[in-house]
Amino acid sequence: MRVLVVEDNRDLQANIARFLEPDFVLDFAATGPQGLALALAHGYDVIVLDLMLPGMSGIEVCERYRQLAPRLVPILMLTARDTLEDKQQGFQAGADDYLVKPFSLRELRWRLEALARRPVPPSGRRLQLGGLTLEPESGQASWSGRTVRLHRTEALVLRLLMETAPAPVSASTLAERLWGEDAPESSALRTHVYALRKALATLGIDEAIITRRNEGYSLDASRFQNGP
Repeated sequence: MRVLVVEDNRDLQANIARFLEPDFVLDFAATGPQGLALALAHGYDVIVLDLMLPGMSGIEVCERYRQLAPRLVPILMLTARDTLEDKQQGFQAGADDYLVKPFSLRELRWRLEALARRPVPPSGRRLQLGGLTLEPESGQASWSGRTVRLHRTEALVLRLLMETAPAPVSASTLAERLWGEDAPESSALRTHVYALRKALATLGIDEAIITRRNEGYSLDASRFQNGP
């Protein structure tokens, strides 16, 4: 597994290197711009991204990477702040998981392995529901001449909803398909669904995702059946 670690604490870098090598191929960056450049230049299986970085914050790096990267590589955010607001900010920027400092290096390894096991959208298979299209590999969604790049997890959620529309998908099923047995707290799924709703709204599709009590989430088929 090839992992990029973007972390400016040299001691933490050294500890991670000693613990994970030689089982992992590791690259390190100490600034936001350097991390972004490496992430875009190489094919990593997982990116570990500290929230507080010189030159560009982890949030900015994450957002820029999600805008520019051709592949939907999972991102693990490192943060010293444990508030729900900080976690939500990271998820909305495009992070797939988070780890609060100080953390166990064994837990870091488990989370990296779990992220690498998560399902990825099938390459080259375009999905279409009426006038809505999704390119699963890049995360690009299109509607009525507008396009938006979805973060990795939001693209997976939309794919699952499009594949089952108009039937609902339960929250437990979504969590299992997204994270397997390594699902984070329930608020993570709600945050990703909220972010997907906002992304679809930028395409001009408001209230496209319906929350069905005791059933889960579904796409409103009436919004898509006749195209834009």
